[in-house]
Amino acid sequence: MSPIRCTQNPTMGEEWRRGWHPERMPPAEHPDRVLVGAGPAGLELARTLGHRGYEVAILERGRELGGRVRLEARLPGLSAWIRVIDYREHQLGKLDNVEIYRQSAVTVDDALEFGFPHIVVASGARWRADGVGRWNHRPIPIADGADVLTPDDILSGARPAGARVIVFDDDHYYMGGVLAELLTREGFTVTVVCPKPQVSGWTRNTLEVERIQARLLSAGVTLHVIHAVVEVGEHSVALRCAYTGLGSSLGADSVVLVTARVPNDSLYRDLLGRSDDWRDGGVQTVRRIGDAEAPSTIAAAVYSGHKCAREFGVPVDNPDDPALAIRREVTELSDDYTYRPTANPM
Repeated sequence: MSPIRCTQNPTMGEEWRRGWHPERMPPAEHPDRVLVGAGPAGLELARTLGHRGYEVAILERGRELGGRVRLEARLPGLSAWIRVIDYREHQLGKLDNVEIYRQSAVTVDDALEFGFPHIVVASGARWRADGVGRWNHRPIPIADGADVLTPDDILSGARPAGARVIVFDDDHYYMGGVLAELLTREGFTVTVVCPKPQVSGWTRNTLEVERIQARLLSAGVTLHVIHAVVEVGEHSVALRCAYTGLGSSLGADSVVLVTARVPNDSLYRDLLGRSDDWRDGGVQTVRRIGDAEAPSTIAAAVYSGHKCAREFGVPVDNPDDPALAIRREVTELSDDYTYRPTANPM
């Protein structure tokens, strides 16, 4: 009843309705050159385009490929996720038509000067630092002297300034719980505040939610559920009960806001703003994929890159093209009132 996605095999769940095969892809009719980033979406795009015959250049700001996956795989319990990058690095190494350029930060001028006809921005997303998420729809008051961090700060090596740490889990997936466990292991006194009855509550869909609560409680993390952080002071946070709306407070030296993410799409927007210069640079198309288009799960980013690669060179104004059409099961009511499934293109 819902889409099924896999971080390793983006064709999973699309075998019938899209006709995708994990190892068979239509060769490009007119192979061209494509410039792309090196996150999970970009690497999958490069791998698939490479197999289709395109010439691809991957640009990575640092020395290591993988974007968010490379960083998150270093967190407690998530080390297996590095396979998302390891697999694609290995596959890309087999392709002579794919080049990887490390320590290559890109500006809009660089992108236009490279001379690639197609540019795909796969620059990921960043966590918000203003408290906006599912509960707070507007930035919350934050005192000037408050020590506030985001998951990006923690993943980059920053640590809370004080011993008492509040982790505000308004993301409800794995990040809030994992960061609480990490900081507790490092000696901080951690309390997770969450508007839902369970921390990382969305993981009930992955059958992990009970195990996450057990890990956190066993690690010594305090769970303060059914409350949201609505204001951050220098040494405390103001809370509101999700059921009654009543206010309360908790002492805190530092706060980690695990709320919402926004796309790192400035390069994409800058390129659109310089569309008059595309012809001089030989640019024909500019696209964005993965978290740079819509922050989501790692599996969704990989799927976004694969889908973009499958559709390269396919006219978007032709809905009957096999690469774009989606088959659906449709039921027809016969004279004897029995349902007979039929397969029709969308």
